[in-house]
Amino acid sequence: MTDDLEPEPELEVAPGQLPGPLPEPLPASKTPGRSRAAVLVGARIVAGTVGVAVAAIALAAAALLPIPRHTVTPPSVLVTPVATAQERVCAGPLLRLGDESGAAAAAASSVGRPAVRFAQSAGKAQTAPLSATENTTGLAPQVLTLPAGSSTAARPLLAGGQSQTVSSEDLVGFAAAECTEATSDSWLVGGATDTGRTTLLTLSNPSAVPATVTLTIYSETGAVSAAGTDGIVVPASSQRVFSLAGFAPNTVSPVVRVQSRGGQVVANLQQSTVRTLEPGGVDIVGAASGPSVSSVIPGMVVANSDAVVARQGEPGFADLGSVIRLFVPGDKAAKARVSVVPENGTAEIKAVAVDVPAGLVTDVPLDTLADGSYTVTVTSDIPLVAGSRVSTVGSTGQSDFAWLAAAETLDRKALVEVAPGPSPQLHLANSGRTSATVKIATKGQPDATVTIPAGQTVTYPVVASSAYTVSGFSTLSLAVSYTGDAQVSAYTVSSSAPASLPIRIYP
Repeated sequence: MTDDLEPEPELEVAPGQLPGPLPEPLPASKTPGRSRAAVLVGARIVAGTVGVAVAAIALAAAALLPIPRHTVTPPSVLVTPVATAQERVCAGPLLRLGDESGAAAAAASSVGRPAVRFAQSAGKAQTAPLSATENTTGLAPQVLTLPAGSSTAARPLLAGGQSQTVSSEDLVGFAAAECTEATSDSWLVGGATDTGRTTLLTLSNPSAVPATVTLTIYSETGAVSAAGTDGIVVPASSQRVFSLAGFAPNTVSPVVRVQSRGGQVVANLQQSTVRTLEPGGVDIVGAASGPSVSSVIPGMVVANSDAVVARQGEPGFADLGSVIRLFVPGDKAAKARVSVVPENGTAEIKAVAVDVPAGLVTDVPLDTLADGSYTVTVTSDIPLVAGSRVSTVGSTGQSDFAWLAAAETLDRKALVEVAPGPSPQLHLANSGRTSATVKIATKGQPDATVTIPAGQTVTYPVVASSAYTVSGFSTLSLAVSYTGDAQVSAYTVSSSAPASLPIRIYP
């Protein structure tokens, strides 16, 4: 039997009236479509949250787990270079332009022969002249060669020096110089080409290949522009000689930079002075240490200063006065501080502040110094090169002068050859912040121990024609000086090239 459902009564609304309250909707639990949709949305949210969590856990686990690495060591070979012979080239004989008769005024000829001495810490060194020279007498500089020994870092030391006394009509004085290793870049601080001053440039190439040299010359007025300063060829085992006046005439304060390609060279300047008809000394200018914010020039010896002052007032003798020559490469001026410190622990002379213009050579005159030995220290905010000149006058009124270059800083051990000459002294300059106690050894004499306080220089008397080993220090600068009646000269001690160390080569 089928039950008939009664129809719902219709809602009657009078015209102009709102209907009464609507019937309430059924509860959500009684609407199956909406409930199913809500369940699906919730499931998707839960599933997304779980997925994000799983991904985060997976990433964290991957970060904690070690990542497999696949490395391959490239093939290589450790090669120890074959040790080569050490070479040092001496400056050669003193030169003049022209011969004794005054002929061939454009050619260089030597006067006399220098005395050369050399020593080595191991092995046996040999000496032989360069194969060719532009010196018209044919007397070439000596080359010192120490055959290769062990290829370890304990490389033997080689040292040499030369000296010469000359007395002729236009060339008088004493000059000493160290025999040095060839290099591709050197600075020469010294010389002059104004009236009565002759400066010769010598370039010696001891190698087996030609050297191509470029000269850059600076003066008190700036860089010198001259033909022939680039592309100078110095053949293998040869010496070339140039008059600096051919490049920079009437120059009071030259500085020369020598750069070479191919073979390396040893460069020196030789200055001689003639005042009217009176010869006024001769000296050899060795290479200075490169541009630096701290330059040390040990071994500036002042002798017979009263006689120097007396002659300095005469016409043409103004350059008897002591000077410090400074040059700043580049285009930035330097603020420098120049101090002259008496050696052996005496008080410091007041320092002088100097503004050094860029590109211009500056000579700083020094006040009259009492007789004694001094070390010049130059500090600056911009790297510069430095040298100094000092003069002496003998008992007969004859004068001589010496140029000193800024010294290299030596490391741990040095071999010093003292060339023949009057009253030689070894100058040990300690520019460090702690004192240095060194051992000085020479053949036939007991070892000596010398302490050099920080920032000071100690002089040590040495014997001419002898070699000295200085050891036990961290850093020092060394020089050898000579003084006699109308004789003065000095040279700094240069370091040896380091031994060849093993090199790892990758194909």
